[in-house]
Amino acid sequence: MERRETYTTQQPDGTYVTTTTREQTKYKEKGVWSCGRGPTNKNYCMGLHGILRIAQIIPKMSQLLWGTQKKGGAISTFPVVRLNNVVALPGIPKFCEKAFDELQDQLFPLEERPTMWQGTVYTDLDEFEFSKKLTELAAKFDDRTVQIGSYPEMHNKFFKTKLTVESESPDALKTALSALREMLVGHVVYYDSKAWQDTVPKWAEFKNRESQIGNQDFVSKLLEAERIVSEIVEKYPLDQIALSFNGGKDCTILLHLLRLKVDEKYGPGASIQGFHIMVEDQFPEATQFIIDAAKFYNIQVLEFPGPLKTGLAALKKQRPSIIAVLMGSRATDPNGKYMKTAVEWTDSDWPRVLRVCPILNWTYTDVWHMLRGLCVPYCKLYDQVGSCGKSWLLFAKIKENWGKYRLWDVSKLVHFCD
Repeated sequence: MERRETYTTQQPDGTYVTTTTREQTKYKEKGVWSCGRGPTNKNYCMGLHGILRIAQIIPKMSQLLWGTQKKGGAISTFPVVRLNNVVALPGIPKFCEKAFDELQDQLFPLEERPTMWQGTVYTDLDEFEFSKKLTELAAKFDDRTVQIGSYPEMHNKFFKTKLTVESESPDALKTALSALREMLVGHVVYYDSKAWQDTVPKWAEFKNRESQIGNQDFVSKLLEAERIVSEIVEKYPLDQIALSFNGGKDCTILLHLLRLKVDEKYGPGASIQGFHIMVEDQFPEATQFIIDAAKFYNIQVLEFPGPLKTGLAALKKQRPSIIAVLMGSRATDPNGKYMKTAVEWTDSDWPRVLRVCPILNWTYTDVWHMLRGLCVPYCKLYDQVGSCGKSWLLFAKIKENWGKYRLWDVSKLVHFCD
């Protein structure tokens, strides 16, 4: 075997000269070459005896597998070694993933892959709360027809544990999923990471689930709120409708309902008009949520200075076509208690708009039940302190005085919020 050494050196006049030397070696096998930049301004490329010795210990029955890059279809920049049914992938994670992606069609030909059926169940329970029952359930499928995985989630506001089920049999999968839901009855979460998409079928499924568990009073409130929003969308064109949106939980409910009815009539591409009455103690978390919600729900939000009366006057001046204003007021709110019906015109000394409050008769529990039941995104401040009365001001005082705050599950704070 011939060994080559290539040097690139810089001359006094600034030019570079490359010199190659050759030397016969005793190795006759194919060598492994390694190239790289050496010290003192020279490129160094040679067959390394150490690498050759390592290569000699790889059994001759081994194969070098070259993958295919996903983009462009070019051959992989590096191979992996396969010995019978053992494949040695790179130890560095990013190269391991790259090699697997490029070799998966060779390692697992499509025609040889079994058809796998998958399902997922989410729950609001911690994993340790049902681990014993889960072990007993998994033992019933010890013939390996079903594989069940449990994955705790620390940072999701809607669920705490994700359970996955895999099987080559659709019937076995269905049986396992049913058994899981029965085991977690009352604690199953119908998680949806993009609640603002496909709102119409998801709304129908949500109402059906609530009906099946006998929650008829809540379903009646859903239907009434839906009817009110639907009548407004049918009666007025979109340029005459605006949503008062400050990032609070109640107006977030209305944002979802309005998106639902607009999707139903105009399609998901139709934009919604909204406005935000600014307050002095606006939290940056609330501002960011308004920005995020506007993007998700395709709503254009204008900002006006408060109070409400002044803001409505500014809205009418900038958009005089606005007639119907949807608001998240409830009867238990300080301002909502003055409303006699869910839909009524403002007083004569106010800017002339039709105030529409579809959830006027909803309770605090109703609001959270819908938000969590549909996985509607809401401002993260609610997970940090709460949403009752002056809670956002309280949040500021806690941060100012103590520098930290306690995490509460505000969806379960009921008695002193209504």
